[in-house]
Amino acid sequence: MNQQHDDPIEALLRKQFDGSVPDDGFCDRVMQRLPPRRRRSIWPLTAGILAGVGAFWLTMPALHINWVDWIHGELSASIITVMLMTTGMSLLAAWWAMTEADDR
Repeated sequence: MNQQHDDPIEALLRKQFDGSVPDDGFCDRVMQRLPPRRRRSIWPLTAGILAGVGAFWLTMPALHINWVDWIHGELSASIITVMLMTTGMSLLAAWWAMTEADDR
């Protein structure tokens, strides 16, 4: 949904809401028993950024020189390096997303 649809729905829900539902402290007991939230690891993001910057820095001059060859389908070492780095970063991002999804 978007903001245009959310406002009328929220107004309707607020108008119909009578207050909190009595649960004899059930919600409070459940919240106290939940384990603390795990801190997210920042190293995959940092590694991905550094790998991307490193790949760009190493291959940018070669990419400029080999651009025409790449268009014509001739792969050079720099183009293959960029493709491998892009694949590696994509796999790292996919692995990280699956790892974070398992925690929830």
